[in-house]
Amino acid sequence: MRYRLLAIDLDGTLLNGAGGLTPRTAEALLRAAAAGLVVAPATARWYQAAVRPFAAAGLEVAAIASAGADVRAPGGQTVAQAPLPEEFARFIAELCDRAGWPATVALPEFAYRRANELPPWAANAPEWLRPVTSLREADLRGALAVLAEPGAEDPHLAELRAWRDRVELFDALAFTGEGMVSVTAKGIDKGAGLRALCAALGIGPSEAVAIGDSEVDVPMFEAAGLAVAVATGTPAALSAAREVIAGPGEDGVAQFIEELLRRG
Repeated sequence: MRYRLLAIDLDGTLLNGAGGLTPRTAEALLRAAAAGLVVAPATARWYQAAVRPFAAAGLEVAAIASAGADVRAPGGQTVAQAPLPEEFARFIAELCDRAGWPATVALPEFAYRRANELPPWAANAPEWLRPVTSLREADLRGALAVLAEPGAEDPHLAELRAWRDRVELFDALAFTGEGMVSVTAKGIDKGAGLRALCAALGIGPSEAVAIGDSEVDVPMFEAAGLAVAVATGTPAALSAAREVIAGPGEDGVAQFIEELLRRG
């Protein structure tokens, strides 16, 4: 089969240890796009952060952002957006403040980045990123997703997990290897995002390749025609994948794309 879309997780899968694209990876992605494949970051990051590494390489991409809650066609046209319940948005804002969790709350046009102290770059933050030390005063109406960063044994996690019947909770990995929890509306995940993007572009899900490294990628693996995990991925991702490739430290995605293009 000739595949027509590449849905690629970013952190822990595509991006290097500095959070960017290596020259080899950028070149492979450009070659894939030139061959007619739609490239789409599929990430828990919000849209503006999802497309930034590709824009720096001169590549226009589609996106499955905010863990599937914000799906956009190449050029940024909105395909689908699914906000979190407002009561949950209020809850998670209060919980993150009380527990002291670093967290990112994605909205359609920007994201709040909560930390206990403002970073040195806060005064020069781009318009699509708002650093705060508290979410108490943030307007979270229309929030699409949350990336929370609790410690593995944080006792406050039980409060978040109590919402499992009303929102989707997935474990995810940052490019540093640190664990995170991705939260979206019920029924919204990377798999739903992949299906929505394929429908908008006239591509069958069986014509899509999904590449990832953690639990949050498994629904996308189940939707795609070919599921690929990096060797450094979690057991959940590795068991759900059909192929395993080298990790980002070895340009695994670039190697895979080069081979895919050779296959024709």
